Amino acid sequence: MADQDLGGLVVATKPAEAPIDVAKAAGDPAELGRALTRPFRDEVAALGPHTLTLSTETDVAADGAQLSALTDHTTVELGAAGAWHAVYTNSADYGREVIAPAGGRDLFLRPRYQRWHHRAPEAPDEPALIADSFAAAPAATWDLLAPGAELTDDGPVQVGGRAGRKIGIKLAPTARPAAAEPLPQRKWRETRRVGAVSGEVVLDAEKGVPLSVQLAGTIGFTRDGKAYEMKLMVTSTVAGVGTAVAIAAPAAADTVETPERLREVDDRDFLLQGMAPATRAKPSDVPTAGSGSSAK
Repeated sequence: MADQDLGGLVVATKPAEAPIDVAKAAGDPAELGRALTRPFRDEVAALGPHTLTLSTETDVAADGAQLSALTDHTTVELGAAGAWHAVYTNSADYGREVIAPAGGRDLFLRPRYQRWHHRAPEAPDEPALIADSFAAAPAATWDLLAPGAELTDDGPVQVGGRAGRKIGIKLAPTARPAAAEPLPQRKWRETRRVGAVSGEVVLDAEKGVPLSVQLAGTIGFTRDGKAYEMKLMVTSTVAGVGTAVAIAAPAAADTVETPERLREVDDRDFLLQGMAPATRAKPSDVPTAGSGSSAK
């Protein structure tokens, strides 16, 4: 019997999350944060087929000198019966593209400028996990700026034919404490200082999912004894709600078949080395968590 069928004995059952209270989110940063940090699959379930576009800018400086600057752009198009197509590109000339045709039995992935790799999903929810990763920028930006944000309810508005609630965002007079960070490499986030934050978010009045996001701000932080400043900007827009985009698999001539790789098999062979025969002729030496979740 599969772990998923054991009623929570192996795979913990997640309790259902309460719906977003849109009226509350217009004044409560924690409730707005819940709306912005939910996975993209919740937006898909709420709105059905649509197109999501995202853009971000990130600049990091130390002692007044710019250390890095990156801009990127993402488009996620949703088709019928769960099909989707996503493209990510950035100013460092990197990118990735994924097509998940209807049915959930195939994935086509490629890094920028390379051929498509075709394989089956490694787990039933892998296509959703990959789609979530393409749409994660607003959540990540809000997570950094939220302690310094103050909200204003700017009333009803229409976005792409959907009724929404517009929420203004500005710098709060007093910042709230940042959340504790259990991972050592993220401890710097606990003492970050939000120097600026501005923007607006429109939540769907019925579903509570973001229809548009415009968010910008600056944070200061110290890491390894050195002071840094990070400038952040993200915009996202939902369009074409209810319109399914035609999603087709790439041409066979542009596709390389990639053998299916099940993490459960790799994990089993690694843990039972020397105690049981390998399931495969050449098992992986070390199982890789999350392998195949991006176009590599």
